[in-house]
Amino acid sequence: MNIFKGWIDRGLISGVCYGGKRFYDQGGLAGKKAMLAITIDGQPHMLVKDGVLGELNDMLKPIIRGTLAYTGMAVLPTFVAHHVPYISQEARANLLEQYRQHLRSQYRFMFPASNSSLRARCALRLHGTA
Repeated sequence: MNIFKGWIDRGLISGVCYGGKRFYDQGGLAGKKAMLAITIDGQPHMLVKDGVLGELNDMLKPIIRGTLAYTGMAVLPTFVAHHVPYISQEARANLLEQYRQHLRSQYRFMFPASNSSLRARCALRLHGTA
């Protein structure tokens, strides 16, 4: 079993996260946020309506709508890093900065750690000052 499927099977439990009248805005995870961050081998022009691979949104719909939204989560915009195996170190660093900006633009993180210094270190790292 792949890691993601295992996480879905063990984490999104019927009757708790979904089932009966518990779906979409009434789902067990209502009030929670989810965001996909993916790397993909293809280039952007390959992932459009008439591209070789078709539209990326069509590929992601089962997980975005059929899993995350179905269990009640608000789904934030996906971050996509294209053509990752073939880019330079400089381009990778640029992607990491884009990812940091994407995270910042979506929401403030609430860290579950009880240790305030750990939370501070995590926040510094997110904001690029660590």
